[in-house]
Amino acid sequence: MMPDVFSTLSVTAPEALGLNGRVLAALERRIALAFPDVTSLLVARHGQLAFERYFDGKAADPRDTQSVTKSILSFLTGTSLQRGLLSSLEQPVLPLLSRISATIQDSRWAEVQVRHLLTMTCGLPSEITDASYDDAWFTSQDPVRFALEYPLLDAPGTTFRYSNAGVHVLGAALAEAAGQPLAAFAQETLLGPLGVVAPNWPADPYGRPFASGSLHLTSREMLRFGQLTLQRGWWNGTELIPAGWIEQATRPQLKGFEWMEGLPDYGLLWWVTHESGTAGWYATGYGGQYVAVFPEHGLVVVMTGRVSDHPPHRQLIPELLGTVLG
Repeated sequence: MMPDVFSTLSVTAPEALGLNGRVLAALERRIALAFPDVTSLLVARHGQLAFERYFDGKAADPRDTQSVTKSILSFLTGTSLQRGLLSSLEQPVLPLLSRISATIQDSRWAEVQVRHLLTMTCGLPSEITDASYDDAWFTSQDPVRFALEYPLLDAPGTTFRYSNAGVHVLGAALAEAAGQPLAAFAQETLLGPLGVVAPNWPADPYGRPFASGSLHLTSREMLRFGQLTLQRGWWNGTELIPAGWIEQATRPQLKGFEWMEGLPDYGLLWWVTHESGTAGWYATGYGGQYVAVFPEHGLVVVMTGRVSDHPPHRQLIPELLGTVLG
């Protein structure tokens, strides 16, 4: 088990961790000149913070993580399984949502399992490719009911369609299984132990936080989440997330929308790839929010960006990986 980290967030010289400080400094200058939408960049190796720069705002400023939230929800699912709140990934979802009033139009919803929501294969449309569906779902008075009453496009488990609505349904199911609001469950089992205190997490009209995105964390808190992943779920001597779950969540399950981020494979609400000859696990969010973990090198990279459409900057992470090591 790796040592606990970031209690004081002291910075270690990059060279002491096998990183090239000159390359990092050059990258900082390049971001300032050519990537105006990057707001922060943090690099840690072997549990020590080697580089921390803010291009907009300060270290204490919460960042809208967007869909990085989904990877956090993956970990909450693993915790629910460990605690026996869920029986298995094959557990049907509808019985977990029996208290939600909905008129199911598509009988195939009875076949939707927890696994399908984690792998984006439940059959719902993708908001990424259907703007009208996105607007209708997000602005509805009850987004969970809206999703449950929407006809499925595919048989569950057959087709990847990146679905915010599906993940929000999963969040509602986890809350019902835990017997408490999702935010409270997350605070008790994950965020609190990581030192995150009552973060802003926008909710739907029924008070359910949007499990699909927009949990607000500082860049340093995002780094702790990445380090927890690198440490296979251990933090301060306690196993917060089952190590086996992290291995499963970051293992390729199917091909995703590679055009979204240039990442080919999807795990359980994690993106999975190989870059510069090494495995990479990504939690990503709209606008350039990234928690990237490279386990073979003990490396965690956090990059945040303005939440708006702009040229992508994820390319900086594999470039960084390829130049600063050794």
